[in-house]
Amino acid sequence: MEVLLLGEKCTPYLSIFSKNLDESWKISTWKPEEGSDTLIEKYKSAEIIVTGFDAMNTGNVFKYIPEAKNLKLLQIPFVGVDWLDKSFIPSNVMITNASGHEIAMAEYTIGTMLALALDLFNVDKSFRDGSWENWPGLTHTKLINNEIFGKTLGIIGYGLIGQECAKRAKSLGMKVMGINRKIKKKIPENLDWHGSTDEIDILLNESDYVLLACDLNETTHNLINKETLSKMKKTSFLINIARGNVCNEDDLYDYLKNKKIAGAAIDTWWVYPYSDKENKNPTPSNLPFHELTNLIMSPHNSSNSLESDIRRAEFMSKNFLAFKNNDEVPGFVFYGTGDKVEV
Repeated sequence: MEVLLLGEKCTPYLSIFSKNLDESWKISTWKPEEGSDTLIEKYKSAEIIVTGFDAMNTGNVFKYIPEAKNLKLLQIPFVGVDWLDKSFIPSNVMITNASGHEIAMAEYTIGTMLALALDLFNVDKSFRDGSWENWPGLTHTKLINNEIFGKTLGIIGYGLIGQECAKRAKSLGMKVMGINRKIKKKIPENLDWHGSTDEIDILLNESDYVLLACDLNETTHNLINKETLSKMKKTSFLINIARGNVCNEDDLYDYLKNKKIAGAAIDTWWVYPYSDKENKNPTPSNLPFHELTNLIMSPHNSSNSLESDIRRAEFMSKNFLAFKNNDEVPGFVFYGTGDKVEV
């Protein structure tokens, strides 16, 4: 089968695919600087297309999908596909995703929890600016460290990412709670409590750290709003590694600005560079989150590690082989809904 890798971001996958796929597989690449004419030519023979994130952002790769008349499988090299318009994809084309980033995102989560507990960035800035106000040798120290040992982590969306976070949190002496759409018959490993989304108030009331690790869908859109935020402790922190729109932008800003909760770490946003074609570096929100001192901000990079790329490539290899052998494809998400392309 012929596999076409789109974008520079696909480069780490090459060695893994070469290892896992035999000589019957032909792998080719395309980068945005090669232009649309070259892309269209390569589309003509491609049976599997892997859409690197950079190619999606700059290469206009979906526009020319109708030219890929032999396309059978469209591989998204990460999990989230809530943004994908299925009507652009022919109905005979399978769309698959890939996991492998769970460890990186769990380490990000633990890292931000520790940084928030220690108020690390504000302490660092103060000391760099020449102040000893946080030195414990003073009678009155401005800030005092918190510990995460003995605290409670509440995970909304207890999937693969949540499981890796729970494993690490438990090893640090934390209590861990988790919720899914439906309650599980048996409490999952590394959880002290498990509930359904109907019991979210219990989790919010008891958690010192609330982690958003859920999908974005009709039930989770604006899940975090002034009503649910009001259930959180004033001393608690919110960590969002899910999607920006899981949170109501205005309500979250209000709660952070007015310190109705202690703080947050946000990795997923409402505005991205692809949202504003005129500005390569847009502010990630229409509100001045960047002015808040009780917030850690990162540009949706919690999953961005070389090790994650390697694990994703291993997962995608399994997708390809299962598809070729007519077996159940582990990363199957759905089929397109557009018109079939006539060969």
